[in-house]
Amino acid sequence: MNLENSLYKVEPGSFHAEIELPTSKSYANRALIIGAIRGGGFKINHLPKSTDVMTLLDCLEQAGLKIQRTDSSVSFLNSFPQCESNSHAETIDLKTGDGGTTNRFLMALLSRGKKTYRFFPSEKMSERPMEDLLNPLRELNVDVSTNQNGAWIVIKGPANMLKSSRIEMDCGKSTQFASAMMLAFSNLPLTIVPVNVKASEAYLEMTKFILKESLHNNFLNVPVDFSSLSYPLAMALVNGDVLIKNCLAKDPYQADAAFIDIAIASGADIEWTPKGLRASSKKRLKPFSVDGSKYPDLVPALVFLASQIEGESVLTNLSVLRHKESDRLEELLKIMQSLAIPFQYDESRAEIKIKGPAKSSVQASLKTARDHRMVMTAYLFLRAGAGGTIDHADCVNKSFPEFFQIMNGVTK
Repeated sequence: MNLENSLYKVEPGSFHAEIELPTSKSYANRALIIGAIRGGGFKINHLPKSTDVMTLLDCLEQAGLKIQRTDSSVSFLNSFPQCESNSHAETIDLKTGDGGTTNRFLMALLSRGKKTYRFFPSEKMSERPMEDLLNPLRELNVDVSTNQNGAWIVIKGPANMLKSSRIEMDCGKSTQFASAMMLAFSNLPLTIVPVNVKASEAYLEMTKFILKESLHNNFLNVPVDFSSLSYPLAMALVNGDVLIKNCLAKDPYQADAAFIDIAIASGADIEWTPKGLRASSKKRLKPFSVDGSKYPDLVPALVFLASQIEGESVLTNLSVLRHKESDRLEELLKIMQSLAIPFQYDESRAEIKIKGPAKSSVQASLKTARDHRMVMTAYLFLRAGAGGTIDHADCVNKSFPEFFQIMNGVTK
């Protein structure tokens, strides 16, 4: 299916499927940075096809890394920064896409090299926060410039370990800044101290876990993506049933695995079986209250789920959503307004109260930002309602390339 810049038509109806989900791009991009540092045949298995991951792989190869690729695995045959000798160019231009981890992890890694790297991102990446990573790199004597000769950011190292042995990373806007430094400098005596952690703390624990695992093994297996899981699971809990065959246990290092706990606490019919995670809409769900800062990537699916439950659900501390691929808080409010879903928004508390169940008998045309999570969320609203169309269907390639096929029951 060619989704390039496409308008996608959503047919209404229930959801009944046995599926396999993509693996985690959050794990994968962390593992790729470790592979770049380690070399020596370090292997990553079950790599997802997400554009964030493929873009990072391409950029690493441009930096001189020799990476052996198979269908779902990669092996690193050399390491960074030693691999820079493979390229005669002193300045390397990189098309880095719109991924937060892709760009931020890459900047920290390349700051250890001697060459000049110029970043050319896409979409709204250049509007997202970055100074809380760039300033610590400057502390290490890395030459960092912005908006120079058409490039968004220019990095030239190498980072000077004599300048500091301890760096504090402000995580008020994103924990990715601290993770980027922890990964890129993992084999050097530099202590990274995350401060002002307001959201997504579990992703720091994921980084620590992956680093620890890589000390004992020359490979990493990428697990199923619990962020992607929230979409088919939410749809099944509203109207249908699903068996997720490659999800056999909850991952404690993925914050978005909390979707399962939230749903079970609301009375959902969910169980772990030897064949995978099974869920259905047999049981009536109760309203819930959730602190969205703990798992911001879950909020879109939770907003949808809340709109389908009888009663008032509450999502709090949502300001972190403004710093994603789009202003997701604003986008979610727009979707609910377009579909006449009853809600109240308190700006001072960054809190949404949603009154369900919302049932639409009229087809709708939803125009979201170019943001994969907004497109997938819009799909859920239309599928559970009267159907309609959504723009930017190609955006799902960022994290869940087979989203539409899987949601429509098309399997390999």
